[in-house]
Amino acid sequence: MKKLKKKLLIFTGSPRRNSNSTILAREAAKGARKAGAEVEIINLAELKVNPCLACNRCRRRGPGKCVQADDLQKIYPKLLTAEAIILAHPVYWFNINSQTKLFIDRWYAFGGNDYACFKGKKVGIILTYADKDVFSSGGVNALRSYEDIFNYLGAEIVNLVYTSTSEKGKVKKDSAILKEAFNLGQEIVS
Repeated sequence: MKKLKKKLLIFTGSPRRNSNSTILAREAAKGARKAGAEVEIINLAELKVNPCLACNRCRRRGPGKCVQADDLQKIYPKLLTAEAIILAHPVYWFNINSQTKLFIDRWYAFGGNDYACFKGKKVGIILTYADKDVFSSGGVNALRSYEDIFNYLGAEIVNLVYTSTSEKGKVKKDSAILKEAFNLGQEIVS
């Protein structure tokens, strides 16, 4: 019997097309594909995503059944079926950047079933920031937020990849961080 490929969704949150976090996300995708996974990379900055209306109609309609007619309607079914996700983005103002946070806020649409689609899901985090380290950059705030979010959802953070880099494309020259991202991709689908 043929083994089904694991499905990995990678969400990039940088508004820059070839940002450092996106480069690392692509490297993670290479690792996951090498491990035999089916991978899709979705750039959140290219989507029309409205803020949550807090109308609670999703709670009556069912998981991922938000009333808003924006681009998340195409993403919700994919979130339901993916075994793993990676969130990759720069740190802005000492935390999760707005494109990614807006996307996460809209996961409220899965609350009607107590976020069952996230339980047991594997998660990876990739962060880039311009300051000298994860503390002074505020990256630690993003990491702490993710710990709280995924603990609440019952998902497992498999690994974290983060680095200081202010120059566009600089991570391409950092073989160590590229290897970390590649390994994250392999690990998350193993």
